[in-house]
Amino acid sequence: MDWISPVSGLVGALVGAGLSYLGTHRAQAKALADARLARLQAKQDQAVTALAETFGNLQKHVREVPGDWEPGMDVEATAALTAARAAWDGQLQDFIAPARLAIGVIRDKKLRHRLNETMNLLEEWDRGLVYAFYRRSRVGVLHGVITHAVDCVGAWQREDAMPEPNHAFRKARESMQAKRDEWEAIDEAREEERRQRRAERDSAATQLPPGGA
Repeated sequence: MDWISPVSGLVGALVGAGLSYLGTHRAQAKALADARLARLQAKQDQAVTALAETFGNLQKHVREVPGDWEPGMDVEATAALTAARAAWDGQLQDFIAPARLAIGVIRDKKLRHRLNETMNLLEEWDRGLVYAFYRRSRVGVLHGVITHAVDCVGAWQREDAMPEPNHAFRKARESMQAKRDEWEAIDEAREEERRQRRAERDSAATQLPPGGA
């Protein structure tokens, strides 16, 4: 009996079906991957558009950054300046919040890190950038920080290397690091003082006679 031909035909049919399934599976996988890539690209395009609008708003906003308190200011002037600084900072945070959402969509880790660093510097303008503002225009420093972020996004879109920080960004970064070091040293000093006080109380307690003084 010629049983080889039917078996060969069956094997051929099974192989053909398998190859057809494999081809269909690969085509479906590619279609899904292409669709996912298209969605990610659309989200990044939306993020860049949102960042462009935010950077434009920030550049306008920093032109009106309030000054600092000066010696000899009376109570009324001090209160007015305090209120102006609080209001300006509130508006600044309103710009930063949506920017962080857009930054989170950016897939490039280096760009995402630099943009988040930019937002950190802007958020701490009041306490963290005091050394960068020394003998410099606050508007100029903040404007330079934002300009560097814009330059980074542009380089990323052109697929160029990340640009080096400009002078204002470097000074802001150095000031922020110096203030963090100061805050850390202050926290350590306070903790050491608390430990000494606890040790003194414990020592005094052990020296008391039974039942107290």
